[in-house]
Amino acid sequence: MKLYSDDQSPYCAPVRAAIYAKRLPIAIEPPPGGLQSEAYRAASLTGTIPCLVLDDGTPLPESAVILDYLEDRFPDPPLQPAEPDARARVRLIRAVAQANLTDAMTELFHDLAHGAGEAARPRVLAKFERGLGLLERLLPDDAFAAGESFSTADCVLGPALMGVGAVSGMAGKPGLLAAYPRTAAYAGRVAAHPVMSKVLGEIQAALAKSGFKLG
Repeated sequence: MKLYSDDQSPYCAPVRAAIYAKRLPIAIEPPPGGLQSEAYRAASLTGTIPCLVLDDGTPLPESAVILDYLEDRFPDPPLQPAEPDARARVRLIRAVAQANLTDAMTELFHDLAHGAGEAARPRVLAKFERGLGLLERLLPDDAFAAGESFSTADCVLGPALMGVGAVSGMAGKPGLLAAYPRTAAYAGRVAAHPVMSKVLGEIQAALAKSGFKLG
């Protein structure tokens, strides 16, 4: 089994976090031939990252799908609570983070690269503010996203919040995260977790190599 991943991608980071947290012997490799290559499109089904290639060669794309597959296939140590209500909370936090933070960041960079940054900034900022406002109500005052244990919600939310902190100025509001103190405090806690610290370090190193400066 292997994972095709890119250290700069906010969609790949949660999957790497789950692999590290579960201590899985899964090889992590860049897309063969590069992300836009025909070789990678053939290998990955969708041409997107991340993509987990199963033992029989079947490609499994999409970050959320891979997270759930890893939890089902390798339940120990668990990255989901046992109780149905808590599991639903994990899924809700993941959905809020991806739709309002991760997807919005991707949208911002796409539009900036295509000369549409002025139109994108207020739209993306509105999504950031909506997502952070929801998280301010959903996150606990202490511990991790869904309680005392590190979960797939933290795998998704940790990289997303680091990204918002880094690019909120590009969206027109530097220091945006500080306006959401509960979420900002959580971001500090989750960043200190050994697994998340490793993943965030990988992202920072990849972005620095590409010339992008955080903050």
